[in-house]
Amino acid sequence: MMLERRELQQKPMPQDVQFYRAESEIGTPLPFKIYRWNHAGGSIRDHTHDYFQIWYVVKGEFMHTINNHTYRMVKGNIFVIPPYAVHRVTLVAGQGIDIIGLEFLPHFIDEQYQPHNGSRGRFDYSYLEQFMLDEEHVTPKVALSGATDLEVSKILNDMLDEYQQANRYYELVLKADLLKLMTMLVREMDRQRNPDDVDERLGKFKELMTAAIHYIHEHYNEELRLEMICRKFNISKTYFCDLFKRFTGKTYNDYLVDIRIHKAAAMLLDTDMSVTDICFQVGFNDVPYFSRVFKRKTGVTPSHFKKNALSVWQHS
Repeated sequence: MMLERRELQQKPMPQDVQFYRAESEIGTPLPFKIYRWNHAGGSIRDHTHDYFQIWYVVKGEFMHTINNHTYRMVKGNIFVIPPYAVHRVTLVAGQGIDIIGLEFLPHFIDEQYQPHNGSRGRFDYSYLEQFMLDEEHVTPKVALSGATDLEVSKILNDMLDEYQQANRYYELVLKADLLKLMTMLVREMDRQRNPDDVDERLGKFKELMTAAIHYIHEHYNEELRLEMICRKFNISKTYFCDLFKRFTGKTYNDYLVDIRIHKAAAMLLDTDMSVTDICFQVGFNDVPYFSRVFKRKTGVTPSHFKKNALSVWQHS
């Protein structure tokens, strides 16, 4: 249920719910702050605030409770809590967390926003409207992956740097980045709510992705940077990464590495070539890196694999 503007005001709260106000929590003339928070153990009891709160998990895990339901938050997860929604955070014993958090008042995005006025503000309000929900309809978490996760992480880290340096016009840069972040989250939430639409879009790109995957298998031993593949098939890097993960279940880099390691294993079995020669033959350009990746994938080094090839391969 979308909240009307007139409803976005402090509601009667139970005595055991802590209320945080922007004037004390944000504490600057700019109605916005962003921070890095590292913590281990404990919890933040039921609370609410008169500002938006976004948390992105960089590392670790915690439990997020809203509307009497608890959700596990892990690396790459993010939540957006609107003003006056009651929620709780519980840290997992022995599991520290590293999060990027940001908090802002609605008028940071829409300067004409009036919380007790039914009139519409400027178009910027549309960025907020998707998140102006009551507790029952707030999305408790959004699980990001692949290129989307990388881009969200980059935006947040750029915002951290901009906020800390506070160079001239940094407020405008922060607002622009926040609008981009909110747009990405809305699109990701829409995508996760409408898997049928995603399947239809995937069908349209099946031929292109099949061709791309075939090309990778044919040229795995060459330099195959992601940018080169995207340029060859005339598709943006972000969209290609998203499609590729959906078609293969793996990121582009993981998929390419798996092909190279599989080919290397076959060559270790079937040829007398040295580990160094095989490393370069399958597309790696650094022997120590090749050995580390090979061990991570198979459990043994290439040299050990070659010496014990048959038994290791049969039991891997």
